[in-house]
Amino acid sequence: MLKAGGYAVIIDPSMGVPKKEFDTFTCTHCNTIVFCRATPNVPKPDIGGFCRLCYKHICGACADKGTCDPFEKKLERAERRARFPVG
Repeated sequence: MLKAGGYAVIIDPSMGVPKKEFDTFTCTHCNTIVFCRATPNVPKPDIGGFCRLCYKHICGACADKGTCDPFEKKLERAERRARFPVG
């Protein structure tokens, strides 16, 4: 991955199981952490896509929706509703 957002190391407590290392990024639309395979010999999972409206990495589920609704905008809408409750 060109610009990974993070890096994860998963250590299994079982004896003899090697640790797994992944590049990660956080989906801008739903705030999900997506693991990208770091080893070249393991096939890559569906790591999502790239939103051409907000120019950020997004997960596979958000890429399938085809709309741009960033998580930050969702939070702003929720805060606005909390500030001015109806009824």
